[in-house]
Amino acid sequence: MTMRETPYTERFWEVLSDGRFLIHACEDCEERFFPPAPVCPNCHSRSVEWLESNGTGELYSFTRQHATAEGFPDQIVAGVVELDEGPRLLTAIDEAYADLALGDRVRVEPREYLHDYDRGRHAEQPFFAATTIDGDE
Repeated sequence: MTMRETPYTERFWEVLSDGRFLIHACEDCEERFFPPAPVCPNCHSRSVEWLESNGTGELYSFTRQHATAEGFPDQIVAGVVELDEGPRLLTAIDEAYADLALGDRVRVEPREYLHDYDRGRHAEQPFFAATTIDGDE
């Protein structure tokens, strides 16, 4: 699932600029979810809080795009990462498609946004992408 840039998610983008990655946790049902939202998607509680994630998890699925929109490179590798804390998120993957396998250990980290796409007020802030890591990390 992608994340819209709204005033509610401003804290996510600010913390990402500091090199940290946030997800949301419900105080009532303990569901952890991404993208951040003021209401838990599981129990609909408004008692949600920010939770710092180490950004590590497993590659749940991945694909590559050969035809992309103007302003993006010709090939993009994207995938779904299941974070160790539970939620799954859609992200770019900074690895060659041929080098990936389902279940690879990955880390989601801030990355400079290199594409020629207008990001509005977040134009100077990083985005995020996943890279593979050793299983021991």
